[in-house]
Order: sequence, then C-alpha cells, then structure tokens
Amino acid sequence: MITILMATYQGAAYLAQQIDSILSQTYWDWQLFISDDLSSDNTREIIASYTNQYPKKIFEWKNQTASGGAEFHFFKMISRLKDAQYVAFCDQDDIWLPNKLMDTFKKMQQLETQLGNNTPILVHSDLKVVDKDLNIIHNSFFSFQNISPERTKLRHYLVQNNITGCTMLINQSLLQKIDYIPSVCTMHDWWIALIASCFGKIDVVSKPLVLYRQHQNNQVGAKNAHSASFLLNKFRNRKVVQQNYQKMFAQAQLFLQHYRAQLSTEQIHILEEFLKIPHQNRFKKAQIIIQNQFYKNSFARTLGQFFSI
Repeated sequence: MITILMATYQGAAYLAQQIDSILSQTYWDWQLFISDDLSSDNTREIIASYTNQYPKKIFEWKNQTASGGAEFHFFKMISRLKDAQYVAFCDQDDIWLPNKLMDTFKKMQQLETQLGNNTPILVHSDLKVVDKDLNIIHNSFFSFQNISPERTKLRHYLVQNNITGCTMLINQSLLQKIDYIPSVCTMHDWWIALIASCFGKIDVVSKPLVLYRQHQNNQVGAKNAHSASFLLNKFRNRKVVQQNYQKMFAQAQLFLQHYRAQLSTEQIHILEEFLKIPHQNRFKKAQIIIQNQFYKNSFARTLGQFFSI
C-alpha cells in the first residue's frame, strides 16, 4: 500500500485535475491523505466532494492552525504516519501521468530486492515542465534546470538538491528516519534527500512521470538554467540568494546536531568541513570547497556559490 500525502493551500484552481490524475493511475493500491492549511477559497469543498465519493481511498486531515509553509506542512503529515509501507508526496497543482506510481514502485521493488527492506530508499523521477494550461515548456525538468540526478552523495546534497518532492516515493525504513521536524530547512524534499544520502539509497526513474505546472503562485517552480536571464536574476536578487545560502548552512547544522550519533566518521567530517565555509575568507572558502568537492552540478553555479556564500 502506498500512502500519498497531499498538502493544499488555496488550491482550488487545479486541485480537481490533480486528484483525477491520481484516480487514473495504473497502480491502484494506494490511499490519499489530504491536509489543507486553512484555505479561504473552495479548496475544502473540493476535497469534501472527493472524500465523499471515494471514502475508502481519499481522506482529509483537518488542521486547526497554519503550518507555516509547504515544507512544515508535509513534515506535520509525516509525523502522523507510523506504519505506512511506502509514502509518495503530491503537490496540489500538477498532473501525475498514468504510470507515475507504477514506475516508481517497480524501481523501489528492484532496489529493495537488491538491498533489503531495511535499507532506507528514495526513488524520484524526471518531470515535464508545462504552463498553467498544460502546454509543454520543456520535456525534461532535469535538462531544463541543468540537474544531474546521478549526484547522490552527501557532499552533493549539502550544496544542491536535485530531487523534486512531488516525484518522491520512500519506503518505511526511510520514513522511520524522518523522526524530527527541523526548525529551519530549505524544503522537505531536500531534508529527506540528506537523510537518504547518509543512511540509504537514492535512485531515479529517468523518464518524466509528472506534468510540473508553472503558474504565478508556484512556491518553488522551474527556471531555465541555461538562459542568460537565469544568471542575471541570480545577480539581481543577491540578497535573496545569500539568504538561501544562510538557510542551507542552518539546515546542515541542524542535520548534524540531530543525526551525529548515527553518522559515520567520514560523514561528520564532511558536514563539519561544510559548516566552516561561511566563517572563512575568500581564499579559505575556495580551498575548502575544492578539497571537499562541494561543487554544484555546473561550473557557473559553483562559481556563483563561491561569490554568494
């Protein structure tokens, strides 16, 4: 059984299409739990219509207080799970292609056969980038964003996340490792990727399994990393970029504090080296980055990182 977690907020515009795409999956052994973050539009009415129509498949968890962001909303949902066999994460505004669950679950089964059920495993996939009306912007999110999914080591995930949360499937062993809600994290998928990189296995279904809808209310969204405007916007928004790096280091600090007793000596060393970077001069920062290979997946992004930290 796959437990699907969907966090909603002001999602009325696209929510029904997303739920319909889940109902159209070729893999049917799932349950969908929807948690709404006090929406003021008719999101709750849409949820109610589906829970009434599919009472054994779709359920609502009602919040009394706002979660404070999508990342914390998902963590709240995770904290309510104890014995779920597998967990998939779902945004409110995308479209799942029919084989989304089937293909990621097949990959999960292959990995569990190879590595054992006790190994924490995360499977994710590529996406198609589409506009609000589902017209294709790019056939591969990985290519569009210049992302390298083969980069799965801790040193890679400290500096850059290449996993999109709405494509993730995790097993129970990894779920049990998510036993802490960090007070600071960049996004829930990045935090979970850090856990999986340290204690288990991350693998990818290289084909797109989700239509990743881009609209004016995207919390994260996709940007063409090959365009000049991408780098120009980074330069213009230097303060925001620097704030994101500060959050990235705070996330690493919390991760080390919570999981230190479970980490290997090498992993602790990598984290401690990474956390030295913001306190050094330019020359020493570059030295630590090079020595520990804290590179992003392109030279331009690594160079930008050097001048932003």
